[in-house]
Amino acid sequence: MHRLVSLLLIVAAALTAQSTFAADFGGRAMPGPDRFSVSAAEWRDAGRDRVVPVKIYAPEGNGLFPVLLFSHGLGGSRDAGGEWAEHWASHGYLVLALQHPGSDASLWRGAATPADAARGMRSGMTAEQYVLRVGDVRFVIDELARRRDARDPIAAKADLRRIGMSGHSFGAQTTQAIAGERFPVPAKLAEPRVRAAIAFSPSARGAETALGERFGSIAMPFFSITGTRDGDVAGTGATPDNRTLPFRYMQPPDKYLLVLAGADHMVFNGQPGLRREPSAADAAQGGAVKAATIAFWDAYLKDDARAKTWLANGGFATALGSAGAFSAK
Repeated sequence: MHRLVSLLLIVAAALTAQSTFAADFGGRAMPGPDRFSVSAAEWRDAGRDRVVPVKIYAPEGNGLFPVLLFSHGLGGSRDAGGEWAEHWASHGYLVLALQHPGSDASLWRGAATPADAARGMRSGMTAEQYVLRVGDVRFVIDELARRRDARDPIAAKADLRRIGMSGHSFGAQTTQAIAGERFPVPAKLAEPRVRAAIAFSPSARGAETALGERFGSIAMPFFSITGTRDGDVAGTGATPDNRTLPFRYMQPPDKYLLVLAGADHMVFNGQPGLRREPSAADAAQGGAVKAATIAFWDAYLKDDARAKTWLANGGFATALGSAGAFSAK
């Protein structure tokens, strides 16, 4: 009984913090007006003989909606990013969460020991998987276009002139590749149909002397989101400081960095069921992410000048206060 009461108090505090942040953020942290449906599908890429599972969050209204793609982290699934996807869909975006075979939950599922699971996870961190993930993104965009032409009722809602890419951890690296980060692989990775990108827990592996060339080629609007406790989870040596390097080496304009105080790696995967018990800090951090990302998408995919001004000219930073640090260039 004592544990139940404690949990209820934590939830109440979280809701209070969320409502406070929502007021500070001008309502952008609150769900939007659009009702949406959620469905799952397995789309087959015949050209690569590969099945890409997707989870689709589709607004129920008529007309066209900008498209947002979400790529999960190493060992994840199409359920990742659900917290963000639901919020974005409620604000009028068609969201597709992709699952990448070969770097998904199959890496660790069924492992006999934690050590076996860790080895399985590391086996998915390869250049080949980078290329496959980028191929998944390109295929999903192609498949949306094909299904729209075939009068699929959900694909018919997709505004393929307005596409945003996002992802967490390994999905952030996938997003970086789609946005134009240069990798030493022969395959073409950048996807010109994507107009803007958000990377949750980005990273910059390799020598810092090469980062200017690697990230300087990213021209699209790009938002990096991390935390002061967002460290190494896969043995790559990533540190909270390292996760700010992509932003530092990207060239203006339209580049943003949010570093949330006290936020760890799992705050950003958008799948609360994988985290600890809810806390007021979780709600506050989630509110900040929801408000900032909606402002970013609205600014660059809906051409909302007020959202861009609020994000870039101090409105968001003022609302954020001591909960984090925000930079724009």
